[in-house]
Formats: sequence, C-alpha cells, structure tokens
Amino acid sequence: MLQFSAYLYDEDLDNYNVNLPFLVHSCGRVSFNGNKNMSINRLYGRKDFQIIYIHQGKGHFFLNNQEVILNEGCTIVYQPFEIQQYSFRYLENAQFYWLHFSGNDIPNLLEEAGLDQQVINTGMASYIPALFEGIIRELSMKQAGYLQITNLKGQELIWMLAREAQKQKHRNRNGYNEEMEEILETIHLKYNQDLTTEQLARTYGTSTGWFIKEFSKYTGCTPKKYINEVRLNHAKELLSSTNYNISKISTVCGFENPLYFSRYFQKNYHMAPTKYRNILKII
Repeated sequence: MLQFSAYLYDEDLDNYNVNLPFLVHSCGRVSFNGNKNMSINRLYGRKDFQIIYIHQGKGHFFLNNQEVILNEGCTIVYQPFEIQQYSFRYLENAQFYWLHFSGNDIPNLLEEAGLDQQVINTGMASYIPALFEGIIRELSMKQAGYLQITNLKGQELIWMLAREAQKQKHRNRNGYNEEMEEILETIHLKYNQDLTTEQLARTYGTSTGWFIKEFSKYTGCTPKKYINEVRLNHAKELLSSTNYNISKISTVCGFENPLYFSRYFQKNYHMAPTKYRNILKII
C-alpha cells in the first residue's frame, strides 16, 4: 500500500475552530500494489466532512447496516460524526483519493451542488484526480497563498464532482449520451485517420479502460471494432464503385496495411476483397 497525503498544519486534525465558509484540512491518495489491505473503522466518525473518490478498482463500504461494494467512479461523502467503516483490498488493485474539510456553510454548499447524498456516481473524468493532486501539492509545498489556493481548489473539486454527477444522471435517465454521440461522429468523419482508443478516451475525458466500458455499453462493441466496421463499410463502397487496388483502398479507409485489411475483410465476410469485387461485377 502506498499513501501520499498532506495536511494543513502537518498533522491530521478534524476540529479546526475557524469561522470560514470552507477550509481544507487534508488530502491524500492511496494505492494498493503490495500485499496489505486497508480497513477503517471510525464508529463515531470525525468532526469534519470527508470525500472519498474511487479512481481505480473497488472499495467495500458498510452503509445502512450492510456491505456495499462500490466501483471506480463512485464518490462517497461522510458527514461529521457519521460512522465510517470501509476497506480496500490489494488484490483488487484499488486506488482512491480523499479530502477532509469543514466550514460554516458546507451543508448548504453540498446541497446546492447536489452532493448531499452519501454515494454519488461521478464517473471517471480524467481531470478529477488532477484536482486532488493539485490540493495535495499545495498543502505539501505551503508556498505563499497556499491556504487560499487550497480552499479554492477544494471548492472547485466539489463543483466539478457535481458537474460529473449531473452528466452521469443525464446519461442514465434517457440513454442518450451527447458526448458519446460526438465521439461516434468523430469516428465517422475521421475514420481514415490514425484513430486510437487512447485518443478517443482523452477526448471523452476518461481513462482508456473506463472509456472502453462506456463505449461498449453504448454501442454494443469495442471502440476498435466500431472503427474497423466503419472503415470496412467504406471499403465495400470503394470495391463496388472504383477500380482502386486493394492497397489503395486499405490506405484510403485508414487500415494499418493491406494485409490487415484483407484479413479483417475475410474474417467478416468469409471471402477476400478481390472475390467480393468480382461477385459484384457478375451481379
């Protein structure tokens, strides 16, 4: 287990007596790549608020008298004095971020942001971990103005989690995903270019693994297969409407090379591209 954390005054306190609307106490990241699990059992909670964001793997939380397994992309919000019982297991290759904070206006802030529920699906936007890392960095270095910057970053984090939560609700409510539709449009417009799953994931704003999962759920196939199917449809049109040789069709449609194109065509249509063209001539 690897833990990197930073604190406002270099110690883990939860009872800062300040009259501020928002104050970050501490922030950290925990990764599991060894042979040690992590278990937290705070029967009386803490005096401050806590946010846990699961960036990778899964966590085991005891909520409402039962164990709940939460996957990557979930955010958990603990209120002051709320029981905190959760664990992460190294075999599940988990990574999570946490933030402790307080303030005299936090309940209103969380309610306005829509984060007043305990478990929220906030998705896997790639910039969320970067926001946590920025807070950790400010608390660690403690350069001029770090307190003000840390508190601003903490509030930004809450509002960006709220934004991502709204996106997830919209996607789940009606099945239409505007951002994913834009990805599909990009594929249809740029199918003949060097499109990779990693590039599309960055455009979508998530990790590659999460993007593949979301894309497959939305379209019924992986991004690579979808791209190749689009290319294949255009190749069929060129086979029937032009005299381009196989090498040129392969290049024009964006396939890696003629051999890969021919094999992929054969796999899908059980015949070589040249045979497909000859059949069309006969018809």
